[in-house]
Amino acid sequence: MAQVKETAGVVARQGPPTEVAWPGWVRRVATSDWTLRLATFVVFIGVWEWYGRSTNTVTFSSASRTWDALYELTTSGKLWDAWRSDFGIMFTALSLAAVLGVTLGFLLGRFSTLDKFFEPIFNSLFMTPKVALLPIIALWMGFQFNAKVLLVVLFSFFEIFFSVRNGVKVTDAEYINVARAYMIPEGMMLRKVIAPASLPYVITGLRLGLLQGMVGLVLVGFFLENNGIGGLISRESSEFKMHTTFAAMISVMFFGVAVNSSLRFLERRIAPWNVKGAT
Repeated sequence: MAQVKETAGVVARQGPPTEVAWPGWVRRVATSDWTLRLATFVVFIGVWEWYGRSTNTVTFSSASRTWDALYELTTSGKLWDAWRSDFGIMFTALSLAAVLGVTLGFLLGRFSTLDKFFEPIFNSLFMTPKVALLPIIALWMGFQFNAKVLLVVLFSFFEIFFSVRNGVKVTDAEYINVARAYMIPEGMMLRKVIAPASLPYVITGLRLGLLQGMVGLVLVGFFLENNGIGGLISRESSEFKMHTTFAAMISVMFFGVAVNSSLRFLERRIAPWNVKGAT
């Protein structure tokens, strides 16, 4: 018993084990978001490279071969040729989807009678797989530019519309009551009260619409006229050229990340209260 007490006394005098006093900048770097993201990226590339080198090149490709293929597609102009027509389709379709989605979202979100009348129609169209409409679109409009724009619009519109409509519906009632107390006309209320309050939902809808529009853009290359980035992916994969297939897919990812980052920058500029504290 005496020996136990003596040991406890020694531990008590020594106190808790001391921690290594790392410099502040080391702790900040080790716990920063960008450090964690970079570490995740490095691990992902390493696993991809290892698995790509240990498997059949007919069904998979390593990261290094994919990068070489991306460089070759870019320098040869083949990647640009694939994207050139798709840029026009994407810009036209997203512009139409944004105008229609934001306009109808504000109207149906503000006026409940219109919302109740059109809600079954929009919900039915939203729940219909867009790919199922491809044969009808091709029959009505052919396989060219207009058919591709329509399909991408169908993919993008509903994400924008429902985001904006729900944003208008949840606008703080206090703002509207104050505006009514000052006898503000409905048109001015939409522009000065509801529109600014719903702006974050508009940006979110545009980002979701972009994501779905990218899906539609790739699909039109698969099922309609076999060109564009979707056609390039389809042709290369049918020939079992997985390195160029992955390279084309990475270009789609780069394009989506670039546009999404641009929308996030726009959101920080025009609605900073919605992204306060975001990285």
